[in-house]
Amino acid sequence: MLARFPLVCLYLSSSTTAFIPLSTSILSHNLSTTVNMSSTNESSVGLTDIGAQSSFPPPTASIDEITTWREKISASIARSRKVRGGNFVQIATVDPETLEPRCRTVVFRGFLKQDGKETDIMKMITDQRSNKYSEVTAGSVEGKDQATCEMVWWFGKTSEQYRIRGNLKFFGNDETDAKLLIARKDQWGNMSDSAREQFYWKNPGLPFDSQAEVPEGGRDEEGKVLSPPDNFLLMLLYPTKCDYLRLGDNFRQIDNVTKDQSWNAQQVTP
Repeated sequence: MLARFPLVCLYLSSSTTAFIPLSTSILSHNLSTTVNMSSTNESSVGLTDIGAQSSFPPPTASIDEITTWREKISASIARSRKVRGGNFVQIATVDPETLEPRCRTVVFRGFLKQDGKETDIMKMITDQRSNKYSEVTAGSVEGKDQATCEMVWWFGKTSEQYRIRGNLKFFGNDETDAKLLIARKDQWGNMSDSAREQFYWKNPGLPFDSQAEVPEGGRDEEGKVLSPPDNFLLMLLYPTKCDYLRLGDNFRQIDNVTKDQSWNAQQVTP
């Protein structure tokens, strides 16, 4: 026996009508909240909706109050310092053989200091045996320098996105710049024991096999941190452009580095 339900007529467009059977319990709810698919379908969420979900009030800015991306990102980092994973960023490169994009998540480890002052140079680390190293150091492909890459950093607490383009460079134990060698050694010492151990594993990407003997915590028998292995690289991003977007108030600006290594910031339409 067929159940009897009342029909609700919905006009989906000027030429389309749909009849939806509803139970009496459903009809007791407000129709606008029950059948308004646009308010519940996540696939219909736009950029403005994402910005509205921010738990932090968006800063205000006008054309006369533009600051560089470097000033903005320092504030974003400070606001998200307690967010777990807040220093995870995405680095995109290009496979030199297939010309396909490659993207992975790495840990941002601060800005490089020179003469006691922070620069715009962004610190990360990597394994010399990794694909990102081979992709970036492949040289020129079709006339384009493979060292150019792009970082994406999303701050969920403030609904801010930074797309930072620049040149990616690697520094190992054969580096001749004494200051960079010190920066590499300091970064190795600042890492967790488990992170150091990974650099003693077998080559990444090969079929898994039992690992060779790995020094626990990257330390010697006396508990002292070992010198960084040859495959441990300090990875530095030298920014040349930043595309900044704040969804809370749909503010966007683009910064380009100038010949004198300063920044030219301009507000643009989102």
